[in-house]
Amino acid sequence: MTQSPPFGVPATVGVRMGAFSVDAALVIIAAGVASLLGSPVLGAAVAAEALLGLWILQARRGATPGALLFGLRTSRVEAPLVPGAGRAFVRGFLVVLGGFVLVAGAWVVVASAGWDRSGRRRSWADRAAGTVLLSAPRGGGDEDAEGARALAEPTVHARTAASREPLRVDAAAAALPAAPAWGTPLLAVDAAAATSSTTPAAVEAPAAAGERAVSVAAAPVAVPAAEPTLTGTVGSAQLLVVFDTGQREQFDLPAAVNFGRAPVASRPGDVLIAVDDPDRLISKTHLRLEHDGETAWVIDVGSTNGSELIDDDGAVHPLQPGSRTLLEEGTRVRLSERVFTLSRLIGGPV
Repeated sequence: MTQSPPFGVPATVGVRMGAFSVDAALVIIAAGVASLLGSPVLGAAVAAEALLGLWILQARRGATPGALLFGLRTSRVEAPLVPGAGRAFVRGFLVVLGGFVLVAGAWVVVASAGWDRSGRRRSWADRAAGTVLLSAPRGGGDEDAEGARALAEPTVHARTAASREPLRVDAAAAALPAAPAWGTPLLAVDAAAATSSTTPAAVEAPAAAGERAVSVAAAPVAVPAAEPTLTGTVGSAQLLVVFDTGQREQFDLPAAVNFGRAPVASRPGDVLIAVDDPDRLISKTHLRLEHDGETAWVIDVGSTNGSELIDDDGAVHPLQPGSRTLLEEGTRVRLSERVFTLSRLIGGPV
């Protein structure tokens, strides 16, 4: 029985053999053409460059031409992230090393996935590199879909032993008829509108025929206050987002923010932050941040290359897609290969 990672289905041996054969054919054809048109030395140089290109694609995309053709993707075994340069090098080096054994040794290394007793179909190279080859069938959810993703009711994961309430609401806010939706600016209630009118009303009592009508002072009646007017405050608390690339974004709190290469709003009023990503490793809508002014939560909305939380001590916590996770103060957030930190500001823009 195949034991699948929580974020994908392991590729079958036959499919992965086909994908590797395509990659090997591309290298051999390129080297052969260069040798015929130039020299064996040129052919060897072209083969080396082709292998270098496959390594870069594997490290940064998790997919080579053969893998794309067969709908496969290489991922880290513990999280849905691209392998990175180190793991991709180890994985590719062992396959190439196997090729020195009568050439067919490379296919033996790939086929060794069928002997994996864990059921995850990891080849010798995968186990050494800490990777897994997953099927990414066409027709599934597209990470570059233009519309916002619809997520199931999120599961809250707090990474601390002490329980914390997701939102802290003061007594004045509790009296409001409804809580503001995410993305609404910090709210102020007009004090004049919040007061209740208790002015006595004069009621004219009915009179019998020929009698004079008598005005009777009614008891004070509490008139319900008008619904409070919600307006944005000037100089309110703001959130500063700083990326490792130097990109800085600032906006009012509370807010809900969608991060991505070209993010779209999940709800009206969402703040949209386009992350600088020339390598296109970040999904169009990658991560959602919800901040009520005091507490922050993050949700990976089903990104291709995943998201992680990084503690002060360097511990890494991968985010499960669709799970609403508490963001502790000082924790960094990684979107694929981009990392950002949050700073809560008091007052206007800086």
